[in-house]
Formats: sequence, C-alpha cells, structure tokens
Amino acid sequence: MVDLVDPDKIEGIVGIERDPKLHYGRAVSAEETFYILHSHSCRESGRSLLACQFSLALGDHGINKGIWGDLQDRPVPLEVSGGRLVPRES
Repeated sequence: MVDLVDPDKIEGIVGIERDPKLHYGRAVSAEETFYILHSHSCRESGRSLLACQFSLALGDHGINKGIWGDLQDRPVPLEVSGGRLVPRES
C-alpha cells in the first residue's frame, strides 16, 4: 500500500533534502515502513506522485528485505529495476 506523506515532513523523515532529479528512499526499521522522497522534477511534473514509477514499484512489489537489510534507517538514492525499488548504483 502506498500513501502520500505530508510534503513538509517527508524530507525530515527520509533525512535528506529533495534532489532536483534523484529519488531517495528510507526503510525505517522501527516502523517497518519505506518512505520515498520524490525528486523536484517529479513533484513539479503535475502528475500525481502515486503515478510515479517509484510509487508504482513500491505499491506493486514492496521492497526486497534482503537487499535493504543493511541499508535501513538512512537515506538511499533509488532506481527501479525489474519493476522493483532498488538502491541506485553509483
């Protein structure tokens, strides 16, 4: 399930300022919740953030806990691969 988070709070939750192009995510272990900080360009595109490929990937597949186990509780740049959210490779 994907829900919108108050845009005034999401940067604080994810722990990083919104990037012009990159999406960031944070797996919060205490809540067992994954948050997406959409890029400026995505947020300003005029379409619903729920229609973004990152939101769709999270809603359709969730996250692979094996991949995210060591990356919890910190901001991580995101990409979509095979329809799933994964950490962005540098």
